[in-house]
Amino acid sequence: MMAKKSIYEKMGVDPHKGTVKGIFEKIIKNDFPGAFCVMARDEKNPGRVKVKHSDGSGSKSIQRCLHYFETGDETIFQGDIDDALSSNASDIAAAGFVERYELTDVVNINSKNVPKDVILKNLGMGIQKNIELYKKFGIDIEFLGGETADLPDQVNSYAIDMDIRSEAREEDIVKGNIEAGDLIFGFSSAGQAEWEGKPNSGQMTNGLTFTRTALMHSGYNKKYPFLFGKNKYAGRFKVEDFRKELGMTVGKAILSPMRQWAIVIKLLIDEFKKNEAFHLLHGISINTGGGLTKISNLGRGIKYEKQIPDPPLLFKLIQNESEESWKNMCVTFNMGIGMEVVGSGEGGILKTAIDAVSQKTKVAAYKLGECKKNKEEKNKVVVISSLGTFEF
Repeated sequence: MMAKKSIYEKMGVDPHKGTVKGIFEKIIKNDFPGAFCVMARDEKNPGRVKVKHSDGSGSKSIQRCLHYFETGDETIFQGDIDDALSSNASDIAAAGFVERYELTDVVNINSKNVPKDVILKNLGMGIQKNIELYKKFGIDIEFLGGETADLPDQVNSYAIDMDIRSEAREEDIVKGNIEAGDLIFGFSSAGQAEWEGKPNSGQMTNGLTFTRTALMHSGYNKKYPFLFGKNKYAGRFKVEDFRKELGMTVGKAILSPMRQWAIVIKLLIDEFKKNEAFHLLHGISINTGGGLTKISNLGRGIKYEKQIPDPPLLFKLIQNESEESWKNMCVTFNMGIGMEVVGSGEGGILKTAIDAVSQKTKVAAYKLGECKKNKEEKNKVVVISSLGTFEF
C-alpha cells in the first residue's frame, strides 16, 4: 500500500530527494558514504579530501519579495545570503570542513516583476557581512563572483543559489562512523545566537513552500499574482500581523534566517581537538530537507532514538493552520532542532564540549537520546515527543 503523501509532497516537493539519489548515486564519486555530505579523496594530493556543495535559499526569496512590497524594507533581501550561505557551509562543516571556503553564486531574476538593482545591492551587502562574521570565528571565505541571469520566461521573481568549495586533511574529516551506544545531542534552531541581532523563530530553510502558503493571506494571490505558482496562498495572516506567542510578526517569523551552523561546528571541533578527543565525534546532521529524519543520512544500520523538546511556537501555528499530521511535520520541518551531534559518551567529553559551545554561542543544546543497532542495514529514526512517538 502506497504511503499517504504529506501536504509538502502534494505541493510538488520531495523532502527525501529519493528520485535524485536514485538517478545520480551510482555515478557520484563518494569516498565516505557514511558522512553527512559527498566528498572525495584528492588523488593528486594524498591525505587531502575535497568537497563541493550547491544549494540556495529556496522559496524564501519569494517571501522576501512579498515582505519588501508590503513594508518597503529592502534590507530584508540581505537575509537571502544568510540562508543560501548556511545551506552550503553548514553541510560541509558537518563533514569537518571548517577552515576556508571558496564561494560563488547564481542569481536568476525577472526584473519586470521585482527590483533587480535593489535586490543585487542587498545581496552584495549580505555577502560582505557574512565574510566578516565568519572571519571573526576563524573561517575564511573567498568570494569569487558568480552569474546574474535575466530569465523572464523561466522565473517569476528571483532565486539565489550558491556553490561552495573546500578541502581538508583526511584526519580532520567527520566520517559518520556511528556506533551503537553513541549519544545524540541537539542544538536549537530557535532563540538568539551570540552573533544574531534578533530572536529566531527556528524556521531555517526547509518547508518554506508549505509555511508561506499555509500562513500568508489568500488576498495576496490577487495583489501579487507573480509571487505564486500552482501553490496559492491559503492563510489568514498579513506580513505585518504581530503574534504574541511568536514575539514577532508572522512575516518576520517566516523569514528568520538559517543559523550559521558552520560557526557552531567550528567551535565544537576546536573543543574536541583541544582535548585531543576528535575521534569521539562521529557525526553531525543539519536538519534541513527531511527535518528530524535527516540524521538517517549518517552511518549504516543505526536506529536513532531521540526525545525532542516541545517545538517552537511557529511550528504549532503552522500545524494548527494547515491541520497537517505531526508525523509529517517532523519530516517537513526541523521542529526546533537545527543541528544534531552524535558521538561517544566516553569520559563525558562529548557533553562537556556541547555545553561549552552552547554557552559560548548562546544556542540552547539538549541531550536527545542514543543510537542502537538496527536489524537492517538501512537506518531508522524514532522521534519521541509530547505530540506523539513516530517511527521513520
